[in-house]
Amino acid sequence: MMRSLLKVVIFLVAVFFLSSCSNKGYPPIQEDRSIAATVNIKDKSLSFIDLDKMEKMLDWEMDKPYTGAIIFPDGDTILLYGKQVETVDLYSLKRGQKIDSWKTGKGIVNGKLLQVGSEIALVDQDLNKIRFFNLEGEELWKVSTELNPLTILEAEKEKKLFVLSFNKEQLTVIDLVKKEKMAGYPIHPSAAGAWLNEEKGEIWIGGHGTGAEIERDIHVYDSISGNFKRKIPAPSMPINFIGNHNHVFVLSHGTSKLYQLDEDGNVLGSIVVGANPFEMLLVDNQLIIAGYDSNDLHIVDSENLKIIKTISVGNGPFQIVVRER
Repeated sequence: MMRSLLKVVIFLVAVFFLSSCSNKGYPPIQEDRSIAATVNIKDKSLSFIDLDKMEKMLDWEMDKPYTGAIIFPDGDTILLYGKQVETVDLYSLKRGQKIDSWKTGKGIVNGKLLQVGSEIALVDQDLNKIRFFNLEGEELWKVSTELNPLTILEAEKEKKLFVLSFNKEQLTVIDLVKKEKMAGYPIHPSAAGAWLNEEKGEIWIGGHGTGAEIERDIHVYDSISGNFKRKIPAPSMPINFIGNHNHVFVLSHGTSKLYQLDEDGNVLGSIVVGANPFEMLLVDNQLIIAGYDSNDLHIVDSENLKIIKTISVGNGPFQIVVRER
């Protein structure tokens, strides 16, 4: 009798331990805060920044090597993904707990909440596909791409998705209404990062370069025909773009340089910011830039390119997501 009771106790303790480990709790994030969160890939953490106070609130030490995130329209759910992670995991910010997992398999390297419908596009490098999910985790459709897709860019007016492949000199175009691949066109090698000017029908594409040859220019193409139009110098490795009020901000991580251009490609200003920056967002006319090797965020005035504040975060901030209130 005692032996049977002991087995039951051991079983219940084991179940409690496993359930506790599977739903690890984190400090909650208040619902009324405007926040930025960085996905830090060197120490597997998330850092949360109070955008009103411009200071770090707290960190979440994660168990999996996540590389990117998406915040849902509800402002509470944060989706986390990583190339070496078998699932896409969803957490509640206000509860500080995991609330769901989607079994995607490994290979997810990028994701975007689309403006066309309530769908999420996930970039799968293992399958070389763009996979489209609803917010409940149901996979709705998918489209094959070139080898190693990476950057995705949504054309909201044309209802298209542009996909850059890091290994193939070909841009994939997806019709988001008909849910099918359209005719793409050739582009330069090792392309990464893009900005679409729908008014002018131009797509600006950056990149890393190939071999010992570092990319020093932005390549401008006609977004419909794919015809090459011109190059814009932005040394070196321009890999992130944001357009705002007739200005285009370009982040060149090879020189840790931020450029402010007009829509014709003329340089209006520049500044060195962070160490080896990859990621950049614009919030309330302020640029938020992550220094991958300096482990910090830089808040930059988008008008005069002055650094307003520098905030330390976890090691290796690779992506930034924002929730505004």
